Amino acid sequence: RHVDYVADQLVTKLIDVVKKKNKVGVSVKPFQVKNHMWIFVNCLIENPTFDSQTKENMTLQAKSFGSTCKLSEMFIKGVSSCGIVDNVLNWVRFKAQAQLNKKCSSVKHSRIKGIPKLDDANDAGSKNSTSCTLILTEGDSAKTLAVSGLGVVGRDKFGVFPLRGKLLNVREASHKQIMENAEINNIIKIVGLQYKKNYDDEESLKSLRYGKIMIMTDQDQDGSHIKGLLINFIHHNWPSLLRHCFLEEFITPIVKVSKNKEEISFYSVPEYEEWKASNPNYKNWKIKYYKGL
Repeated sequence: RHVDYVADQLVTKLIDVVKKKNKVGVSVKPFQVKNHMWIFVNCLIENPTFDSQTKENMTLQAKSFGSTCKLSEMFIKGVSSCGIVDNVLNWVRFKAQAQLNKKCSSVKHSRIKGIPKLDDANDAGSKNSTSCTLILTEGDSAKTLAVSGLGVVGRDKFGVFPLRGKLLNVREASHKQIMENAEINNIIKIVGLQYKKNYDDEESLKSLRYGKIMIMTDQDQDGSHIKGLLINFIHHNWPSLLRHCFLEEFITPIVKVSKNKEEISFYSVPEYEEWKASNPNYKNWKIKYYKGL
């Protein structure tokens, strides 16, 4: 009990330090901190009592020790900087990664079930999966447009899945939020991704159900935000994929100008503004703005 008396005080203080530095969001319990430290206590207890003749475990209550032990802030600061906090944080990160690998990672399957609104490519998960592209659309209306396009290019190499608004910002999200986010987990399952796996070579890419993701969003601020969050999601977890041109963008004009039989398309506002500044007679052109797809 005398060791627990000191250890409990120390662990309470250390958990406060760990919580401030714990960006992963995995909860840390006292016994888990105790597993990372050794404590040697040299003390004098008045009239100690034990649970057996071997006197291995003292049973005397702390209030009857005859003295107290209050740990100073300087002592806590010294212990916090000796490496134990870093060891606990490394264990927390390892535990979080193991949980993500178990719950959220996926393996390559030729057919997957249980994902509403997914139109899977016929070759997804097959030996030809690296030539398949998953089209992620901004909502159901964009999915309808993408699916109609499959009538032209076919369904063998292209799958379609609609996103429900903006994707989770995985850099800022807690471990719990990522674990429970259905959208993130659906994308991982559809593509066949494994958390933190290195996809450096062609052989590793063959383990995926899709060789590319195409982003199909409106050409407005919301669409740009969704694209940014998706790029962030891939870069944060699988930066090696971006070296293989894994992400593509389906872009449409946001402004079209026409005069007589001449037509010019612009894919960004700065591009259009530059053209307008260099054409004083731009008002003679018919100008049409497009919000989305």
